[in-house]
Amino acid sequence: MATFNCGERVRILDSDKGSEKIYRIKDMKKCRSGGTLYLLKSLEQNPILRLYHEDNRSLLERIC
Repeated sequence: MATFNCGERVRILDSDKGSEKIYRIKDMKKCRSGGTLYLLKSLEQNPILRLYHEDNRSLLERIC
């Protein structure tokens, strides 16, 4: 499982469709059940906030 830091830019990969949205990690917390819960903010004109749970099948990709 990859580890990310606050402020990093990431993309959510989906096998069904290619994701073009890029998010910045605003906050993160460890879950008792395992994994990490991320608060993501999109980098668009009208940004949205999204909660994303990362576990051993995570599909987050770091953008350099």
